[in-house]
Amino acid sequence: MDPRDGALAGGDMTEYTNTPILPEKAKELMSLDTEHKEIITYGKIEEWFTAWGGKVYVSFSGGKDSTVLAYLAANWLSHFRTPPWPLNLVFVNTGLEYPEIQKFVNEYTNWLRKKFPRVTINLTRLRPKMNIRQVVRKYGYSIIGKDVAHRIETARRSPNSRSMKLLRGEVLRTDGGKSIYNCEKWEYLLSAPFLISDKCCGIMKKTPSKSYEHRADVKPMTATMAEESLLRMQKWRETGCNAFEGRRPLSKPMSFWTEQDVLRFIVDRELPIASVYGDIVASDGENDYAETLIDCKLHCTGCQRTGCMFCAFGAHLEKGENRFERMKHTHPKHYEFCVGGGAYDPADGMWKPNEKGLGYGRVLDYIGVRY
Repeated sequence: MDPRDGALAGGDMTEYTNTPILPEKAKELMSLDTEHKEIITYGKIEEWFTAWGGKVYVSFSGGKDSTVLAYLAANWLSHFRTPPWPLNLVFVNTGLEYPEIQKFVNEYTNWLRKKFPRVTINLTRLRPKMNIRQVVRKYGYSIIGKDVAHRIETARRSPNSRSMKLLRGEVLRTDGGKSIYNCEKWEYLLSAPFLISDKCCGIMKKTPSKSYEHRADVKPMTATMAEESLLRMQKWRETGCNAFEGRRPLSKPMSFWTEQDVLRFIVDRELPIASVYGDIVASDGENDYAETLIDCKLHCTGCQRTGCMFCAFGAHLEKGENRFERMKHTHPKHYEFCVGGGAYDPADGMWKPNEKGLGYGRVLDYIGVRY
């Protein structure tokens, strides 16, 4: 498909503002087929590149979502720009990625260069100032989800905060009903013998990225999708795909895509993905098929997600073999470092990583996640 089919007219920055999405429109966009989503996404990519005069970068984690976004951006630049702006890929090397992801980042960059020879494709690697052991010791473990972890941390610090009320299920809507953001299910974590925080991602990934943005004077584009959390859905509906206003302008041109869209696009375009995912196959709920049947759901035979190896966000939701059980036999040394070690800190009585490992085993036991 020619990405020019989704092109939008450019202009000076005074023309660019946030475009909130009404609930009905959000539902309509998310229900489109992948072909139409691709067209709209090219328009969002063009709008972002044009608004900033090409001074843009794609946050490339090596995961399947950002693999698709990097392809879409390269495809649009190759077809539309004469001469094309460069495609700047930025990979934050936290040291927590699967080894296969580390390798794939270089391989895919070279694949894109061969696929789109007209486009200059640059790869920048960034590193955080703190390592994972230091972050967890100081701030806490990443469990359940970012929203819940943030509320636990805030409520422990401020007992009269809104976060405490949400954890107790006390927040009401204007009509008197309970807020959908109440999370009393997790109130018991207030008494957990370990620190809990959502700060890890910010310190390990966002801080290096923001520093790079200031140094290089570029604006970010990410492959986050609204279906991944209530917060991401809310942000997308508030600003649209391209958030021009605010302290940190940010483009999320795939906001209305779903995981099934991503998998279908990878199969249809024969894009390479990191080997840690395994193969993409179709399933009817009982059997897997190598051929991706139209009416079947697609999934990966290996890892379903490839974020930080030691992150437990969402692990409690995984059915069948979870990420930690899989890590035990696919990456045994990483597994031992992750679940092993740990000790109670005599200074505050909290369970924390030590020189032997992160001590996630004790934490996973507490929240009932197998490993």
